[in-house]
Amino acid sequence: MAELKLILITYMQFYCRHVGLLLLFFIGFSLGAALLTAIQGLNLEAGKRYQQTTALIANPVTHFIRPVLGENRLPNSMWSRIRAAGFTQVQPVLEGVIETDKQQKLALRGVNLLQWLTQNTDSSASASTANNSYSGFEQLLNTVYIDPKLMQRLNLKNSRINIKMGDANRILTVSELQGLGMTMLVDISLADKLLRANGVTSYFEVSGLNSKQAAKLNALLGEQARLEAAQEQAFDALSEAFFFNLQALALLGYVVGAFLSFNAIKLAYNARAHLQQQMWVLGCQRSALIKALAIELTLLSLFAAVLGAILGAALANALVMDVSATLRGLYQLDRSFVVNLDSSMVASGFTLNIFVLLGFLASQSARLSTVLARIKWPMLMLAIAATSYLALTANTKMGALLLCVCVLLLFFVVTPPIVKAVFKLPWPTQNPIIQWLKADSIVQLPALLSSVLAILMAMGAAVGMQIMVGSFSDTLDTHLEKRLSADLYVRPDQNIQALGTKLTELPEVEKVGVYWSANSELKTPKTTVAVDVMAFGATASYNQHLTLLNNKAPTSTAFEKNKNGIVGCLVNEPALLQYSLTVGDVITLRQHINTLTCQVRAAYYDYGEQGLNVVVTTTALLNSSLSYTEYGLSLWLKPNSDVDAIADYIQKQHQLDSQQVIANQQFKRFAKQLFGKTFYVTQALNIFIMLIALFGMWVSFLTLGRGQLQPMAVLQTLGVTQLQLLGAKVLQAALIILTTLLLAIPLGLCLGWVLLTYVMPIAFGWTMAMTVNWLQLGGFTVLIFILALFVSALPLIKLTRSAVADNVAKL
Repeated sequence: MAELKLILITYMQFYCRHVGLLLLFFIGFSLGAALLTAIQGLNLEAGKRYQQTTALIANPVTHFIRPVLGENRLPNSMWSRIRAAGFTQVQPVLEGVIETDKQQKLALRGVNLLQWLTQNTDSSASASTANNSYSGFEQLLNTVYIDPKLMQRLNLKNSRINIKMGDANRILTVSELQGLGMTMLVDISLADKLLRANGVTSYFEVSGLNSKQAAKLNALLGEQARLEAAQEQAFDALSEAFFFNLQALALLGYVVGAFLSFNAIKLAYNARAHLQQQMWVLGCQRSALIKALAIELTLLSLFAAVLGAILGAALANALVMDVSATLRGLYQLDRSFVVNLDSSMVASGFTLNIFVLLGFLASQSARLSTVLARIKWPMLMLAIAATSYLALTANTKMGALLLCVCVLLLFFVVTPPIVKAVFKLPWPTQNPIIQWLKADSIVQLPALLSSVLAILMAMGAAVGMQIMVGSFSDTLDTHLEKRLSADLYVRPDQNIQALGTKLTELPEVEKVGVYWSANSELKTPKTTVAVDVMAFGATASYNQHLTLLNNKAPTSTAFEKNKNGIVGCLVNEPALLQYSLTVGDVITLRQHINTLTCQVRAAYYDYGEQGLNVVVTTTALLNSSLSYTEYGLSLWLKPNSDVDAIADYIQKQHQLDSQQVIANQQFKRFAKQLFGKTFYVTQALNIFIMLIALFGMWVSFLTLGRGQLQPMAVLQTLGVTQLQLLGAKVLQAALIILTTLLLAIPLGLCLGWVLLTYVMPIAFGWTMAMTVNWLQLGGFTVLIFILALFVSALPLIKLTRSAVADNVAKL
């Protein structure tokens, strides 16, 4: 035991003298783990979002009571009836949107804040509760609670907010409360006044309801409301692919960071080889040295995992506001959350760190190196076979991810021999420095291999993601050009049909379409799927903005009745790819006691939508008796009409504001901004991964410094100048980096193809063509080449500036 303690003390003193090595180790593992735990934290907190109520009380929500399909509100009298039946854990929630005096529209949520006086909330809420308990009910019921980050964005410096209530304004006190995200929280009585709800609520949330109680409550509700389990909300199913892709990208970032740590370990291992030999000579037992090494690596891995988890939580919270906005807009996120440090985040980072370190120890075995050299080409054939098989059979998210892994492995196998071949091929020069450079490069390549593969992986992933984002953006532009083809979109608060009739009488208006939407359900053999039934007009002419999968517009045959009297309908592309519907299927959509039966005649592209949508005519929707919501009108103007002038006329004539009459280009801009946020986190992760890879390249050339002293000292004594040495070493680095980047481009193209051909349809339900912006790709490659060459040249400049005597003295 004393021997082991002395060895560990010696190792600690080694790191005290080589702080840089310790920092490199922590930076590699911590940055990689930070990416992984950031996404893991977002996913984890999203899954735990019902662990507290909307009022931030630590009482897990198990069920929701929502209005029946076709209705939007529940009467407040239902709450009293439910509580009278003994279900005291039921609380009402009222949601809506309010507008400030600065024309900022904000989400508002009203709850029963009187719960704060009797139950415990989190620390932030407790502070507010304590203050309010001294100030009385008046302040509690008339205060607006806002997340500190949202307060900064709204620039609320005087702790007051001015809210518009019709023609009047109301100034309310603002208090900070962590964890609310983009939604403001008020007492439900105040929310009822601000939203003019007249005593109705959006839904009730139920805590701690077991299966027996759920059955009793369901019977009590009858046909007046729906009881839904918390784990069956739409967000969990819709966002699964989003988090799956982010998790895969974060894992890629961890691998790149692991390469960086691999270099740091290798440098520490080589620098400590003489120390290890001395301890062996002094009598330290081999078993004690192995135990000390195991303890050392375990502690370093644990500290790196903790640091990575802390950095990951900070990164996740920095992104959470924008991520929440995206998840709310595209995936129906119904709660905000804060990412807290969790033991599972540390455990995952620690486990991966241990595996990487075990891999390093295994790589030091001469026997393993011999085995790997022998099976290199069989591995290449196996990778080709696996890639071919998965390309033909992959039909799940995991299969698509494995296909990406096989493509990466394929390039991992072929890259080292290709880079080595660059220096083995005959060059058209017999310059002795160049000949030395070629020989030296072949010797140095094994030490640079980890950084070469890190750059290859990071660059390939960046190019692949760039192709996917670019293809989606190009496809979305084309899609929106046709989908948003009307000249004006009008969204009045009431009397929509009457306004539509008046607008058709304007001489400049060619056609007026509508947008009606009805919530319904479709029962499948496995589950019940939520369906949005939409109608844009009475005939197919009002659906010309939809593009069918055959790239044609719908015709009247798509909506006509068949010989059995069943009307036709259209479904979106995810209905085929995600929900297994086929053209020709007869589906029955249910909304409470009403139904609509239609036959699927065709499918249309619906980029950005993952849910199941069905399009029928307004006539079919009216005949079905489904309750629907009228959202607005679409106006197509006659050629050469002045869009701005007509928009101004409609606003003034019908007392509408600028937010209710939206021009075509403005609507497209809103849509592009919403979808652009989808890839916000992806692009941030890509940049982070590339920075880690560049840092790894710098570390690699830094680690080669001591090994280069002897040959460089010899060259300098033979008369080679420092400038010639620097030029040769920079040329060496440039050729290695350039070859790696040129291999990363086809890797990125392959990954982009896999993402668009497999991941996009399987995970999101969309198909699209692959487009490559070669100019942008070339510019990005040149930029990365310059940055990589710069970071690799920094240690070379310091090395070549050393005097001959200094280099010899260090040998």
